[in-house]
Amino acid sequence: MNNLNQWSKITRWLHASIALSLTIQLVLSLVLVPPDEFDEAGSLGIWAMEGHEIIGLVAAGLLFLHWLWMFLPNNDVKLTNLFPFLKAGGVQQIKSQIQYVMKEQKLPDASEHGGLAGLIHGFGILIATAVAASGVGLYVVMEYSSKGFENPLFENIAEVHELFGNLMWFYLIAHVLAAGWHEYAGERIISRMFRV
Repeated sequence: MNNLNQWSKITRWLHASIALSLTIQLVLSLVLVPPDEFDEAGSLGIWAMEGHEIIGLVAAGLLFLHWLWMFLPNNDVKLTNLFPFLKAGGVQQIKSQIQYVMKEQKLPDASEHGGLAGLIHGFGILIATAVAASGVGLYVVMEYSSKGFENPLFENIAEVHELFGNLMWFYLIAHVLAAGWHEYAGERIISRMFRV
């Protein structure tokens, strides 16, 4: 499949659902109150934390489905699309596309699967997976450990979750700017990606 119009509905719905759930998560993270501070928190902070837990589990499930989708035969999203360095010539493709961006001051063709665009999406999936996995880890420790959030493991996982959460903010902003750049260049990738 060489054209964005040919992305399957499953791929488009997974992409949109993951993007929406992660965006909601990031917004909630701005106002939520950690569970160890509930005693002094207002209702908005507690509500945001509870919403963050629920939507986080949904996001983790969607990411799990995305990974499963990548491993199924005959789908339109292959591991080598998102991690092009895994295929022959993938590293060279990425290098030449980076050189093209530096020289021409514009992004390579967005309809080409893999390459630089695929690598950027692959990093996004990895960051999102790390955020979701660490979030699920926090939930499990908090809900099923006898010490809950006082468990030392909770603090360690929370640091990982915060680190990848910050990377997710950076990725989301950069991704939206790149999509906007493609739109501005006339490629209309946003409308084509989400067309059902």
